[in-house]
Amino acid sequence: MAETGRWTLTGSLRKWIPRHSILGRVLFPLLEERRSLPAVLTWIGIGIVVLFVLIAFLSPVLAPWDPLAFVDGPDVPPWSNAPIVSNSTYFSFSSPGWLNMTDGQAIDGRSATSSTVNDSVIVSDFLVRIRRESITDVTYLVLLDGRRTTPGHYLGVEYSNDGGRSWSPRNAIRTVDQIVRVNLTYGRIWSLAEVAPGAFQLRLTHLADANTAGQVALNFASLEVIWLSYWHLMGTDHQGRDVFSRVLHGTSTSLQIMSIAVFVALLVGFPLGLFSGYRGGRIDRLLVLVMDSLYAFPGLLLAGLIAVLIGKGVVNIGLAVTVIYIPLYFRATRSHVLSAREELYVEAARALGAKPGRILWKYIAANVLVAIPVIFSLSAADAVLTAAGLSYLGLGVEAPTPDWGLDLSAAANQIGVGIWWTSVFPGLIIVILTIGLSFLGEGLNDIINPALRRRRT
Repeated sequence: MAETGRWTLTGSLRKWIPRHSILGRVLFPLLEERRSLPAVLTWIGIGIVVLFVLIAFLSPVLAPWDPLAFVDGPDVPPWSNAPIVSNSTYFSFSSPGWLNMTDGQAIDGRSATSSTVNDSVIVSDFLVRIRRESITDVTYLVLLDGRRTTPGHYLGVEYSNDGGRSWSPRNAIRTVDQIVRVNLTYGRIWSLAEVAPGAFQLRLTHLADANTAGQVALNFASLEVIWLSYWHLMGTDHQGRDVFSRVLHGTSTSLQIMSIAVFVALLVGFPLGLFSGYRGGRIDRLLVLVMDSLYAFPGLLLAGLIAVLIGKGVVNIGLAVTVIYIPLYFRATRSHVLSAREELYVEAARALGAKPGRILWKYIAANVLVAIPVIFSLSAADAVLTAAGLSYLGLGVEAPTPDWGLDLSAAANQIGVGIWWTSVFPGLIIVILTIGLSFLGEGLNDIINPALRRRRT
């Protein structure tokens, strides 16, 4: 009677995949020992890697925002509609009698002045940055300079939200050396159009209790608007970019660098290891010397040095990280070749007159390749960390490219002020991916390695 369940799948696969092929020597032990801890770790690792690959391909669809766009207020916490305060002074003014109006744009000890009672100036173009139609509060701020304002002289303030076609009743500002805040909300709903540059204006008039000589000095005037941000799953960074969107798009950046690093290292290190281990002699000793020298360098330092020499960018950083892993593939491949070339099947192939190239690629390489998935997974995990470290140090990809290490670097100084989400989420994603790749590599090693399999049984 035919077996059912997983074994039916295994039996069916044997018809299509030879057990002693490279794929069969990995797949069948994984299915047969599916309940063992190494197999569970391997399947978890496969699931995590597949998930990240899907995210990398689907990030343009999954991301709610453009990762490069300033879509909201800065430092919006996750899972909330945070109130955002936007404040701006005026950038345009009409002042027939007022002097030094640019001195009223900042609190810096200098002031715009008027020496003529009833002299008015209209200030406008308050460049408040508002990302959505959700204004909750509108306030203008005025600061009079007490040292330069004559007693009995004060400021009359009117506002217009339609470009000067109509004006509010005049409000008297007599307080000096203290910012006066005048709230204009009064339970009404303000629109973006009403506070847009050119629409919102203030008319400032020099007033006095008696018709006496004197002046009024304006130290600062501005418009403050409070509005509710959009809802963000992971909040926004210090520039108002959506963290969730940058994390999703950063997956593609990290996987590209990782893929370039490990595949190029495999394509270079594996053939060199085969040739060196099988050929021996002076060439072998020279290659071993070069690879051991590279292997002795700290990986991050070596990759950083190469990145400085060849420049930034995804491809260049991938190639810089590649140099770290070429010795790893070379040493592992050479070690397997040294033991495999003395096996009986290799001696039999030589006795039958097989050429060295055929022996090397058909008999030895096929057996050595079985160990490559383990090295590939573990080096991929390390490549993710190395690429993130380079970006964190400013040697990786350039801003504003979405990159986990780059975002961690930008958020490093914000943890101390309570803005944790801009560093926690990119860091958490790095940890999850590296754990998945490590699970995959360690699990495959336990399953493929015959000595470890015998020890478990």
